[in-house]
Amino acid sequence: MKFRPPVRDLSGSELGQYRLVRKIAEGGMGEVYEGVQLKLDRPVAVKLLAEQLAREPEFLARFEREAKSAAALNHPNIVQVYDFGCADGQYYFVMELVEGQDLSLLVKAHGKLPIPVALEYFEQAVLALQFAARHAIIHRDVKPANLMLTRDGRVKVADLGLAKKLTDDSEVTLTGVGMGSPHFLAPEQADDAAHVDHRADIYSLGVTLLFLLTGKRPYDGASNFSVVLAHANKPLPTGFELGTPLPDEIERFIKRMTAKAPEGRYQSYEELLADLQRVKAGHGPRVAWGQLLRHSKAARFAGMGIVAVLVLLFVGPRWGSDRKSLPVESETPPAQVAQPNERPQRTEPPPPLPTERPLPGPGERPGFSDSMERGKGKGGPAMKGMGGGLRPPWPRRPEPDRHPLRDAPIPQMLAEADAYAAANKEEFVEIIHRYGQIEEKVSGTPWQKEVERRFDQAQQKLEAAAGAYIKQTEARMEPLLQAGKFDEAYQLWRDFPLRFQTMETDQEVLQLLRRRLPPDFVPR
Repeated sequence: MKFRPPVRDLSGSELGQYRLVRKIAEGGMGEVYEGVQLKLDRPVAVKLLAEQLAREPEFLARFEREAKSAAALNHPNIVQVYDFGCADGQYYFVMELVEGQDLSLLVKAHGKLPIPVALEYFEQAVLALQFAARHAIIHRDVKPANLMLTRDGRVKVADLGLAKKLTDDSEVTLTGVGMGSPHFLAPEQADDAAHVDHRADIYSLGVTLLFLLTGKRPYDGASNFSVVLAHANKPLPTGFELGTPLPDEIERFIKRMTAKAPEGRYQSYEELLADLQRVKAGHGPRVAWGQLLRHSKAARFAGMGIVAVLVLLFVGPRWGSDRKSLPVESETPPAQVAQPNERPQRTEPPPPLPTERPLPGPGERPGFSDSMERGKGKGGPAMKGMGGGLRPPWPRRPEPDRHPLRDAPIPQMLAEADAYAAANKEEFVEIIHRYGQIEEKVSGTPWQKEVERRFDQAQQKLEAAAGAYIKQTEARMEPLLQAGKFDEAYQLWRDFPLRFQTMETDQEVLQLLRRRLPPDFVPR
């Protein structure tokens, strides 16, 4: 039997002006104790930096930065940091003691949450991270275990230990090291944690919401390495695939948050919160009209396997071995529970966003040759298999006129948009562009609600028509799939109408193709 050194327990000892009452958590960064601030007789949570990490300048600087960043944030949905210091060679910082339990433990104990409850908790977390982002701080370790639920039903975001102050020019965060928890990690964060922004937190929020609603993490694997790769390459499972069918508006909401490329997600918390209110009211999230057509470039995660190996080698042991002493799958956050809390009595991602492809050259068929490899004499698709970057088989949509209306008074522009919509009822994308252009001008004016209503109606018509077309084409695929004619089934989508081609419909069709075609399928 392998020797295991005894786990230290400093309960009952004093550290500076604090008495450590009992250990309540232990993770990769150190131990957490319930404590008392002696001068004020105030209950607190005291986080101690692990001794081996205190000897490493990089981790020591990161620990100090955590305290300073978090102490600058005073918000009802953020765990407050009180103090930071070093006594008898032990580095520590002090936080408010949250009496409750984290959402990971809540789901573990009581199962998946009802939709209204999950959305309420989710909204509180979004408000906290929005506040942090306004102070140039991102979290980079958003997960259910870092969302504390107090006895009165308030969510507090904990563990800003991986936070990055965007205005800090220091190089404390090591480039290429994917900090964070692998089960909720944004793809780009595994590649380079030093340069992610708030959109990485938005991705983790989307995965967290899926967990709260289904009680399951989207990916499980034999190692952290396999989970990181799944986030980068595999479609995020739907609620149905995880055993809990969810309303379409929630599926689409999560899908938008968890786009593989940051450009495909919500670009701000304000935009996310606006859609959240729509979803809570039972409406679908809005299509961002500026993103209706495919991005000119999508994030490509080159060298992902190599980076993930570095991630595993560098922080893998802390993701794994440090968890063995904990009762849940992820480390308990630093402001840990004083007492358990009862549940309140209240009522895919898609594959990576398609790149903007150049027009096909002689002998080329649009849709499945990677532009980076085209012309290098490799012959055939640059990446083989569905998991390797299959493109839609339809030709590229021409670059649109994003401001098709002449700038004029709002009533005149609205009349022109209405006239176009009446004369071109099936040009859904073009109609939405027109109302979207007007929408840019009407914020805060009496026209706002009326323009938004027309925009939403146009979007709903697009969704209904595109959905019907997709279902019909899928039905046409069925006999071809049964006959093993996979390439013919794939080519049915070459005629996918331009009037349906939005970022969302592209992703929906790609997800369908991944699901229906064999894993090793390569178009001829």
